Amino acid sequence: MTMKNRNKGQMRVIETLLASFIVVLALAFASIFATTPASQQYEATELEKIGYNVLHDLDDQGLLPRFVYNAEWSNLRSALRVTLPSDVYFNLTVYNLNSVRLDDGSVLYGEPLTLATSKHIASITYGLAGYATQIYPPRAVYEPRIVVLQLTRG
Repeated sequence: MTMKNRNKGQMRVIETLLASFIVVLALAFASIFATTPASQQYEATELEKIGYNVLHDLDDQGLLPRFVYNAEWSNLRSALRVTLPSDVYFNLTVYNLNSVRLDDGSVLYGEPLTLATSKHIASITYGLAGYATQIYPPRAVYEPRIVVLQLTRG
């Protein structure tokens, strides 16, 4: 075999490798800038999951019943601000079984206009059956409360 034929084969391999490398780079570059459009249903479902998880976690820790039954609205607002993502605005309302509002309207974060005009609002309803006032001997107050949490992205 002559030297000329050997060099042609090596150049074809190098050309193939370079072409493959360019195709892979182009695909990687395109995938960086590709974004999926936000869907209303996806956004609301995601916010509902976040809201329910936050309320459930606060309830498991015993913080939610304590804040609601002792009317510690500023502590409840602070707990929600810490546990929710910073770009999520919220409005929390507490009712008794007769649909009487029990909170003072201060458990909110964000502009009220944003919550009123947002396209994606998730509403989570969470029930509290009562509050343990004493651990030993066990004593609890049975006064059901309904917690309604509204979430939107700001």
